[in-house]
Amino acid sequence: MSTESRLNQLAMLRRHREQRALDLVIAQNERCRQAESEAEAAAGAASRQAAAARAHERSLLEPLIGHAVSRAAITRVQTEIARLALETARLRAAAASTQASLLDQRKAYAAAQRNFRLRQHAAAKLDLVLQQETARRALRQTALTELDDEDRSAAMAARLD
Repeated sequence: MSTESRLNQLAMLRRHREQRALDLVIAQNERCRQAESEAEAAAGAASRQAAAARAHERSLLEPLIGHAVSRAAITRVQTEIARLALETARLRAAAASTQASLLDQRKAYAAAQRNFRLRQHAAAKLDLVLQQETARRALRQTALTELDDEDRSAAMAARLD
């Protein structure tokens, strides 16, 4: 197997690896978009729940202000407020979890981009080597052709003399 064919095979492998790295970048970018969407949705849900909980708490407490209230009514209101607080905390934890997932996806995306750039650089270097090798081969072939032409010209000139 010649050096040129080996270099061409290596170039093909590097381009294939570069393409796989690019495919990974594209897939990772999509995962980032999905994680961003999920994080925004979770943050929005937590925000809406907190606002709804505050409004519901006010609606529960307003009728009690300035009136004598039984222990059962106070307990009922406290239980409802605790339930709302628990739901708000659950949604905030879910939002924090999706935010952490988003950060992980962004790190993976950055790593995929770095890997792609390395693969792209390696493929470009090998392409340059192949171009240089092709140019050297073309120069050598030109020189050999010129030498053959000179030899033929000299042989013809010798026959004519």
